[in-house]
Amino acid sequence: MVSEIIWGKWYKPRIRIIVHILFWLLVTILYYLTLKRLAGDYVKFLVIKELLVTGSLFYSVNWIISKWVSKGRIGPLIIFFVFAYFWWLFWTYFAWDLLEDIVPSSDVRVNRYMHFWLDNGYLGLFAFEKFPVFILDFLLLVSVPLTPKMIKVIVEDSNKLVALERDNLAMELEMLKSQISPHFLFNTLNSIYRMSETGDLKTSESIMRLSNMLRYLLYQTNDEKILLSKELEFLQDYLNLAKLRFGNTTKVELELENIDEPYKILPLILIPFVENAIKHGPERSRNDSWIKVSLKLIDNKLDFVVSNSVNTNSEKPIPGGIGLKNVSRRLDLRYLNNYTLDIEDVGNFYSIHLIIKL
Repeated sequence: MVSEIIWGKWYKPRIRIIVHILFWLLVTILYYLTLKRLAGDYVKFLVIKELLVTGSLFYSVNWIISKWVSKGRIGPLIIFFVFAYFWWLFWTYFAWDLLEDIVPSSDVRVNRYMHFWLDNGYLGLFAFEKFPVFILDFLLLVSVPLTPKMIKVIVEDSNKLVALERDNLAMELEMLKSQISPHFLFNTLNSIYRMSETGDLKTSESIMRLSNMLRYLLYQTNDEKILLSKELEFLQDYLNLAKLRFGNTTKVELELENIDEPYKILPLILIPFVENAIKHGPERSRNDSWIKVSLKLIDNKLDFVVSNSVNTNSEKPIPGGIGLKNVSRRLDLRYLNNYTLDIEDVGNFYSIHLIIKL
């Protein structure tokens, strides 16, 4: 799936085989042209050696490097290149050691390069004066063919991480949204139950408004974002339900300005702030209680303010709940640095000020 995203749907197994054949054909030509001047008539032996060494490293990248990349580890990548150098060094020495009995002494050019490798034995390969020559040969013969594979694996695994993070984000947002809905439903049903106990004539109207809100929750909040106008309709229904519940004991105000453009917003991102205002305002005490909700659009930014009275002499509500905790998490996940949330708590007054760049 990730390969299709990066390379396109055309990169099928048959195409992949053809690409690999062409790639190794080009690498073989590179090896032949590079080693011909050094190995003369014995170039084919060194070409085969290079193909085996580089091929073993090339196809081990998939299951070695990808594990390190997925864990974000850079150190092991450096270790892999060091290992590749010593791997190439060992097999090159071994190949020249086998050719020593085959190459005639009359072939001066080949003998000179061969003994550059073999003189002083295997440990002689680590002499300081030989390192510049060996490292340049390694970079040309091994690193150049290996680099495209390394880049491909790193890009694919990086995209896997991005895709996984995106999926986890979507799952977490769905989980948070599903938590908000039962929280809202519990509070609202509890309110209607209290109204029914007192025989309030507005109970049926409350049930109708609740059914409209449930329809919204079930059928219109499945999208990642929803029209701001739909979210505002839901918010208005909720506040109307609050007015029916509290009657004249609580003053509930809703102010909407400049809501003309079809902006979109995360569903159920605003209601937890209103729930919190009710919980710490009229539900705590209806003595001179009030709630004010203001929403404006200014320069493509949503400006949302919710404030409520707080009776410091009344019993504090039971701590806990998941509304504000979850909405803060959703804001962090979706809007990152594109929002600000300020909270003001001054004893008998509580207010939140949310600004979101839409």
